[in-house]
Amino acid sequence: MQQAVERRQARNQKAATEEPSSEALSENSLSAKVQKIEDGKLTVETGEGKVYTFDSKGAKLDSTWDLMAGDEVEIGYEGTEPQDGMTIKTVSVSVPYEFTTEDFNDEVNLYGEITAVDDKSITVKEIPDFREAATQGEDTEGKKYGDTFVFQRPAFELDLTKEGLGVGKEISIYYLGDVKNNPLAFYTITEDALEEEEANNLQIKGNHREGRRGHR
Repeated sequence: MQQAVERRQARNQKAATEEPSSEALSENSLSAKVQKIEDGKLTVETGEGKVYTFDSKGAKLDSTWDLMAGDEVEIGYEGTEPQDGMTIKTVSVSVPYEFTTEDFNDEVNLYGEITAVDDKSITVKEIPDFREAATQGEDTEGKKYGDTFVFQRPAFELDLTKEGLGVGKEISIYYLGDVKNNPLAFYTITEDALEEEEANNLQIKGNHREGRRGHR
């Protein structure tokens, strides 16, 4: 009887040694900026200044953006902490190089109604939030619109929309630059896309990186 107990304990101890814990196999992610891309290797730097070189040969890469140095990415891996030289599972671009500026990080946006749109620009009449003005005693009765602004549409623009961009639609625009001086609309969200989650359709306008590599 004693021998049977000892054998069972030995088996359990061996199994615990051989099988990785669920914690070790948990999926985690790391936010970092791409420093170097080599054949099967990816070097990144975190916001804390830590540099890692990962084995990316089998990783699933973002199909939306061509991975480039300067991109801010989310890296998926198995384990509790990232380790230099470890194999990673996924790499997705969270902020493309073109957007890694103070203007992007400030997330400047404007909400309004589209009054004109074509491949090169989009014109929006602002719909301000008049609540603060009203609390300060300003007469806001009957007011809906503010100023009208024209946004340039670069090739790397991202659109979240159900039925496309069209005149009369209400839209939130994230932009780069001065809103009064040819700002670039890099991300637009139409009101209809927010009604139903399954209706969301993320689109890229044009070839987002062609002709841009020489300007880096």
